[in-house]
Amino acid sequence: MSSSSIKTAERNAVGPVGDSHLRRSIVFAIGAAVFFLAMDFAYAQDTSFGQRLFQDKADCQFCHGIDGDGRGDPRSPGRAANLHETLLNRDQLIEVIACGRPGTEMPHFDKYAYDDTDCYGLKGKNLGNDAARDPHSTSLTKREIEAVVDYILAKFVGK
Repeated sequence: MSSSSIKTAERNAVGPVGDSHLRRSIVFAIGAAVFFLAMDFAYAQDTSFGQRLFQDKADCQFCHGIDGDGRGDPRSPGRAANLHETLLNRDQLIEVIACGRPGTEMPHFDKYAYDDTDCYGLKGKNLGNDAARDPHSTSLTKREIEAVVDYILAKFVGK
């Protein structure tokens, strides 16, 4: 075999292998892009669900304000937390929304808070008049509480 024949054979051997690698890289890049777009879409759906709960079903905006700045409706009890400044993490926010804040105006949104479950290690009977209030709107499921928290974290905390 001549040296030019060997070089031609090497080019032909590299071509399909290189093309195959390029095709795999392109397919991987497209797959990764689709995956991240789907994740972004799913996250947007989750936060929109939480937004609807925040604004409508739980009516958090009544006290915390539509912008989460603690400036709610003038008819609200007042003194609501500015959600932009909270230092609470996701688990702590879930607990606060589920259990409320005993001795304050923050209601509990878990229907069975202080009955079937411990909140802050306490039962309602131990709190007397300091027990967290029932919400003025309606209670939320665990999934709904988590969606509200995800919305709060995405929209307000640290912003």
